[in-house]
Amino acid sequence: MKAPPILLAAGLFLTGTSAGASPMLLVDASSGNILEAQEATRSWHPASLTKLMTAHLTLLAVEAGRLSMDTSVVMSARAVAQAPTKLGVPQGTSLRLEDALTVMMVKSANDVAVAIAEAVGGSEASFVAAMNAEARRLGMSGTRFVNANGLHDERQVTNARDMAVLMLAVLGYHSGYGDLFRTPSITINGRTLKNTNKLIEDYAALEATKTGYVCASGFNAATSAVQGGRRVIAVVLGSPNAAARTRTTRELLDAGLSGTAAPIGNLRILKADAPLPGADLRRLKCGRQGPAIARATVAGGDAKRAEVPQPRD
Repeated sequence: MKAPPILLAAGLFLTGTSAGASPMLLVDASSGNILEAQEATRSWHPASLTKLMTAHLTLLAVEAGRLSMDTSVVMSARAVAQAPTKLGVPQGTSLRLEDALTVMMVKSANDVAVAIAEAVGGSEASFVAAMNAEARRLGMSGTRFVNANGLHDERQVTNARDMAVLMLAVLGYHSGYGDLFRTPSITINGRTLKNTNKLIEDYAALEATKTGYVCASGFNAATSAVQGGRRVIAVVLGSPNAAARTRTTRELLDAGLSGTAAPIGNLRILKADAPLPGADLRRLKCGRQGPAIARATVAGGDAKRAEVPQPRD
C-alpha cells in the first residue's frame, strides 16, 4: 500500500517516500501530468542517459541539413581512449553517422559517443557547450553536462524530472527516427552487438528507451511506451541492479498505460534547482568511497578515467 501523499514546497503532491528512496517519475506525455513521483528533482548522475542528449542534438543537426546520416564519423585518438563500454575499433576507423548513432544507443559505446560529438560539434568541448545550451532551452534546470557519453564526472548531474523533459523532446522532435531508440541489435563489420535492455525484447508497447550505469549512479533508465492512444514516460534512477530497474520501469509503464493513475501534479510546475552535487553510490555499488553529497562542485579538468570502474548499462 502506498504511503499517503505529502505536500512539497513547490505545491506538488507526491507519494511519500523514505529519505533513502531512489528517484522515479511517471508522466503522461500528452498532458505533462505527473502520475507517480519519488524524489523527482533530486540531483543524480545520469550515466549513459547522457547519450539521449547526444542523440537529440545530432538528430537536430541532421534535420537542419548540417550533416546527413551518411556523414562519416571518424574515431579520433580521444574517442578510442574512452573507457568501456565501447565499440573498441582502432583510431581512424570511419562509420556512417546512422551506424554510429545506432551503435551508441544499442551498445552504449562511449568511444562512439565522443566521435559523434566531434563530428557534429567540431570538438567534444564545443558539443558539450551545445548540450548545456539545449538543456537550458528545454528547461532542464537541474542538469549539467560535462561529457557526451556519461562516463562519471562529479560535475555531470541531472534528475528524473529533467530526464522526462529530455525524453519528451526526443519524442517530439524525432518521430521519424523512432527505431533508433528501440533497436535490439546491430551488425558492424561482422560483429553483432545486442542491446541488453530486456524491455526491448518483451515489452510490446515500448517506444523509446535508454539505460545507464556507473558506480556513482546505480542503474538508470528513461523509457516511453504507447498503447491505446496513451503515451507515458517512466524515469528510474539509482536502482540496485538491472533486474530491479527493469521491474520498476515495467510497473510504472503498466500503471501509466492502464489509465487508472490519477494526476498528482504537472511537469510544467515541477522545477529543479540549479545543478547540485549528485548522490554518489560508489561505496554501495563498487566498494569505493565517493565524496559526500554536499561536497562542493569540482572545478576544471576531466574525471580521472583510471578511477572509473567499467560501466554496465
